[in-house]
Amino acid sequence: MVRVMSFFAVAVALATGAPGRAPSSDAALPAFGRDTVLVWKISNQDEAASFVVRIAEFLPNRFIEWENSTTQGTIFMTQKAVTSARIFVNARLFEGGVDTKGKDATTLWLSQQVFRELKTKSRAKLAIDSIEGWMTVEGSDQLVVEVNRTPVALPVIKIKDDRGQERWFLDQEENALLVKHVYRAFSQTLKSITTDRPNSLRWIKGRKLTSPR
Repeated sequence: MVRVMSFFAVAVALATGAPGRAPSSDAALPAFGRDTVLVWKISNQDEAASFVVRIAEFLPNRFIEWENSTTQGTIFMTQKAVTSARIFVNARLFEGGVDTKGKDATTLWLSQQVFRELKTKSRAKLAIDSIEGWMTVEGSDQLVVEVNRTPVALPVIKIKDDRGQERWFLDQEENALLVKHVYRAFSQTLKSITTDRPNSLRWIKGRKLTSPR
């Protein structure tokens, strides 16, 4: 996990909402699509940072751009990976200044097949950062996230792998998004989702937008 921690250890602007509002239910969560923006807060010991993802295509393929304060890149995940990948990676696809393609892997999202196994069997075997292991359901919970500047309580499933890392994912088969990741002194927590601001993409434009493959 040292590589993941150091990778995220730089800050970018963190979107924040107005305090003091009671969270609404997950019914207020809009569908993800082009121009959806996701912001995570990263903490590692005394360091704090943010990580931003913007979605160019959500389904059937998944095409995203990401940035921190010093670099950026794009990631393309095929429809096959989105639906059935049994490889989940933390950092391998995040290469600064590079357009990467996860032909057989997902990052930030579980594949739909793995999510279904977790829901029906409470555990699933997959390769996590190239090391085969198990993810096991520890329970369910809610996480309050700013959705279009309004606090929303999102339903999540809590997962632990056999190396002791805890991850929370949205409890949605087509959108099993990583909303929280905790391991020792490292934590990554989703803070905001924005879907109502057009033209958010910065690097995925023109030919890249129409021909990401």
